[in-house]
Amino acid sequence: MRTRGRIQAVELALAPWNLLRDAVLPGALAGTLGAFAMAVLACAFTAVLHGEPWRPALLVAGLFLRDGSAHGAVAVLLGLFIHFAVAGGLATNFALLLPRRGTAVSALCLGLLYSLGLWAVMTWLVIPFASPPLSREAPSALLLLLHVAFGAALGTVPAFRDVLTRADRLRRRFRALMAATS
Repeated sequence: MRTRGRIQAVELALAPWNLLRDAVLPGALAGTLGAFAMAVLACAFTAVLHGEPWRPALLVAGLFLRDGSAHGAVAVLLGLFIHFAVAGGLATNFALLLPRRGTAVSALCLGLLYSLGLWAVMTWLVIPFASPPLSREAPSALLLLLHVAFGAALGTVPAFRDVLTRADRLRRRFRALMAATS
């Protein structure tokens, strides 16, 4: 078992860095996971506290519907699209900053720190400017909990990198096998 781990570590060290495989795809996958966790928690808490589970998506849609008049399925879909797009971009940025040979524990700790920084910047700078309806109604403690969930999801970046590296290695072996047989 240790020998296989050493072989994989050597192969990872020898594999060239690839932007798509090592940053964009793992970041997008971790961001999607984190955005999903945030959305589920936000909808659950809002449903319990206010009886409107779609209210968080409507508040995020306040980026474009600034007067707070967001209603209906289109506004909910717009809010979800904005939320997932921002989360994917921020998680990809995290994957770019995360060391390639980092462990899952270090990624989890750095992801939590990154998400706490995001919470501070989003709560005090971005949200009041970008979405006034969200700024008026979103409790800071709930936003902190949601960002901690996002940070925990960022800890999955090394696992996604590992899976994508293995898939890339299999793809290369298959191509070499096909080239050798033809």
